[in-house]
Amino acid sequence: MAHTDYIRRSDGLPLEEILLARISIVLEVMDKVTLQHKWDYAYAEGKWTVKELVQHLIDCERIFSYRALHIARQDTTTLSGFDENLYVDNAKGENKKPQDLIEEYVTLMKSVYYQFKGFTTDALAFKNQMANYVLSVEEIGRLNYGHTLHHLEILSDRYLDKE
Repeated sequence: MAHTDYIRRSDGLPLEEILLARISIVLEVMDKVTLQHKWDYAYAEGKWTVKELVQHLIDCERIFSYRALHIARQDTTTLSGFDENLYVDNAKGENKKPQDLIEEYVTLMKSVYYQFKGFTTDALAFKNQMANYVLSVEEIGRLNYGHTLHHLEILSDRYLDKE
């Protein structure tokens, strides 16, 4: 899914509200994963396990957060892309405890919420080049929200039993 599709998921919604609201959405889905004992499950050969998917969300949260800070502080250095599969392979998320992954992710999302809450209106409008596209700080926050929802939907649709 393209970054523009992620950003569009939050059209018209206040940035701070969506960054805070997604925490309860994440916790709700993680509760279902725990109840269904699906942490080590992958829906197909070569697909990430739930632990790896959550690790991916954590890694992206950190990367998007850094990108937003980089731009908000008016650093004009072009930011590079990253290989999400390489990150997942080397994070060894499959060796982590589910509760640790949840705590790390929730703590990180809270931190990102406060990070964006602290940006001025001017800082939110600053833009910079990242790999093959240009985004504003605000768009990165919205991308972060949409990226989270995208993966939670995949998790709910392909990993979890329907109730």
